[in-house]
Amino acid sequence: MRIALVSDWYYPKIGGVASHMHHLALKLKERGHDVAIVTNNRKTGKEKELGEKGIDIIKIPGVVSPIIEVNVSYSLKSTKELNGFLKAFDVIHSHHAFTPLALKAAKAGRNMNKATVLTTHSISFAHESKLWEALGLTFPVFSKYLRYLHKIIAVSKAARAFIEHFTDTPVEVIPNGVDDKLFTPNWNKEELKAQFGIEGKVVLYVSRMSYRKGPHVLLNAFSKIEDATLIMVGSGEILPFLKAQAKFLGIEDRVKFMGYVESATLPRIFGMADVFVLPSITAEAFGIVILEAMASGLPVVATNVGGIPEIIRESESGLLVSPGNELELRNAIEKLLLDDDLREWLGNNGRKAVEEKYSWDKVVGRIEKTYEEVLSIM
Repeated sequence: MRIALVSDWYYPKIGGVASHMHHLALKLKERGHDVAIVTNNRKTGKEKELGEKGIDIIKIPGVVSPIIEVNVSYSLKSTKELNGFLKAFDVIHSHHAFTPLALKAAKAGRNMNKATVLTTHSISFAHESKLWEALGLTFPVFSKYLRYLHKIIAVSKAARAFIEHFTDTPVEVIPNGVDDKLFTPNWNKEELKAQFGIEGKVVLYVSRMSYRKGPHVLLNAFSKIEDATLIMVGSGEILPFLKAQAKFLGIEDRVKFMGYVESATLPRIFGMADVFVLPSITAEAFGIVILEAMASGLPVVATNVGGIPEIIRESESGLLVSPGNELELRNAIEKLLLDDDLREWLGNNGRKAVEEKYSWDKVVGRIEKTYEEVLSIM
């Protein structure tokens, strides 16, 4: 098959959409397909890697908003403007339901009699509420474009519940994937800790330093936990505040802010941790970092929001707490730090779930099957 993966939100925008698209492209190419990334006309930082793998990157001209990082030129143009970029492909697979390139590509592909698929990666507050049925009616442009899709893939049941407010197009749940050969539990923790100059138990946070991810809640919870180090990986708008908060709480010597970390280094950081924490305050459609922790054999502490409970409950890989509740979060982290057997059991469950359901080899097979099903009915 000749497959175009289309989105405004490919690199250099860091996030789940870009990561998902990139790994999907690599895996589809491994399986013998001709694959191209179709995105905005700016440097992605992935040109060399894609070129070496034989994956094309097609850059659509236009003005990109520096705030929301979408192609504002193509939000105004006719979908016919995209025909020349997409005509060589059998499958047009858009990513993220509410950005111009993804929606315009769906219509262009359908008008050219291509198989059209979209993966929705996001949800919003009260994603299952009847409120969104009313709000969906006030955004007819989204519903209009979503009608051009043969099939929608949602990364979680929560994401499916949200997108179904806007469309009657069939929606299938296929989760995000993780490279279970890159993220593994087969590290010598103590050796890695020594390399990073850390002793004792390690609590790990990997995500954007933004309010909605809850890192400030984690710092408050961790301030009363003794004999452990908190490693915080990621950049973001509240990072300076978090550093000041750690100093105010008197824990700056036990909190290591690593900033942005190259993807090649991340498996080693996961490999030295004992507990992984994602304390999101608002809804997460999925949380790829949770899969990276599970693949690394780590028990997870996460909040009961969005699609996160689906992963944790079904895999029995961690503990769930209420968003914003510092006491619950602290108690859950302490429980795992003090119970070696529970950490091991939850970590083993997570690794098993990744191997059975969330590895990229499993996920790409399901996506490939969706392409075949759509092509068979055309």
